[in-house]
Amino acid sequence: KMNRYVALASAWVLVACSQPATQERALTYELLRAGENPDTPLALKEFGAPDSARKASNAFSGRLILETQEQANHFELLRDALNLVTPDRPDINQLPAFNFAFVQDGAFLVPVTTGPVLNDHSWWEFVLGTGRVWDEDGDKGWSRASIPFALKEIREDCIHNGLMSFVYRANGDISNVVFQIGNQTCQYLQFEMSGMLAARYEPGRLSDAGAVITSARQNRGTRIPVHPIAEIDEKYPGANAAAFGSVDEIDPADMSLYGFVIDGINYVSDCDTPYGDYPFCSEMALPSYSTAKSVVGGLGLMLLESAYPGAASAPIAELVPECAEGWEDTTIEHALDMTTGHFGLPNMHGDEDNAINGRFFAEDHAGKIDVACNGFPRKAEPGTHLSYHTWDTYLAGTAMNAFLKQREGLGADFFDDLLVAKVWEPLGLSQMARATRRTYDEVRQPYTGFGLTLLRDDVAKLAQFI
Repeated sequence: KMNRYVALASAWVLVACSQPATQERALTYELLRAGENPDTPLALKEFGAPDSARKASNAFSGRLILETQEQANHFELLRDALNLVTPDRPDINQLPAFNFAFVQDGAFLVPVTTGPVLNDHSWWEFVLGTGRVWDEDGDKGWSRASIPFALKEIREDCIHNGLMSFVYRANGDISNVVFQIGNQTCQYLQFEMSGMLAARYEPGRLSDAGAVITSARQNRGTRIPVHPIAEIDEKYPGANAAAFGSVDEIDPADMSLYGFVIDGINYVSDCDTPYGDYPFCSEMALPSYSTAKSVVGGLGLMLLESAYPGAASAPIAELVPECAEGWEDTTIEHALDMTTGHFGLPNMHGDEDNAINGRFFAEDHAGKIDVACNGFPRKAEPGTHLSYHTWDTYLAGTAMNAFLKQREGLGADFFDDLLVAKVWEPLGLSQMARATRRTYDEVRQPYTGFGLTLLRDDVAKLAQFI
């Protein structure tokens, strides 16, 4: 059910929105320096550069460290459909530890690490996008920065997009950092969170700055050209721009962004939120959910079959020891097709919607593969009955990884060596897309059934490629 949102909200690139030069800023230099928490929530234009913005006179290169031990100044839980918020996980309204390196490239502020970033927080991982730096009137010779970020739920794919902003000087002086999350992209968990955090800036030359900048420039240089979706009516007489992202299909309150690619142009919507347009549309992190079943699982098996003909017919039992009994005639392709013959309820979505609810609570590979191999009895011959099982796709990914390791060594990884190397890199996908959700253990098994984090340009490129 969540995939529908992604399908509509996944084919795009950026232009940063800006506020009119005459707009008086609420997020002032004085407020940031004093650490006074603003009335929340802020209009998102407060995190964008005004038309009068000038080139940043202060360079930013080094580490940004935030004091995240305190709870957010403002937190409002809007929806908790699965009753996930419990007393044993009290830090939902607290950011994970934040200590990240950034390098400036002209007006861009590029994170060295994009994420999701593993940590010991019970709820969240950081995902970082490329921000901006500039000078503006009223900042008394300091430069201003704004960074798009997201919180991604551990073990899961739900994304909560936010923004942070501060003023700084090249010598290491920095104001407090204001942050705000108010864009709802998660079906079952929604909230608003904002606050003001003490910060440190440790300037310094980064050894990998050149490679980070080169990679970011290559990605920006290969992005599909962007036009507003309203221009489709002008370019293609008889088209109806209003039919894209139609309110008859998706409530506008549930829509983050959408787009349509034709003739080499990416026609895109605004990135609407309850507090105005998201100023970094091209950097908005999008969860893939079950599109990964096709993009990671489907393309992954095509690549494996291309390299090793017959791979799709390899028996699961010979590749996954945990599936030794009752899986002898089940192949990788059966698992990817979700026709293993192992199921509980006979209707297609019954098991996925039942007690397990399609969610892999186990963080390690042993827990997940146990559900995949032993969670359901065998009731039909492989290839004869479809039961929608995310864990079948996880099983297919596990088998593909084992198949590749048998032939190319224990260091082989089907996501990195096949998908990233042979498709993601040639297409020029973002660094964000080149990581996938993996198990929290030494196995680091790609989830396969979900777990990508994509920019709208990534989705447009993948859609064209497919």
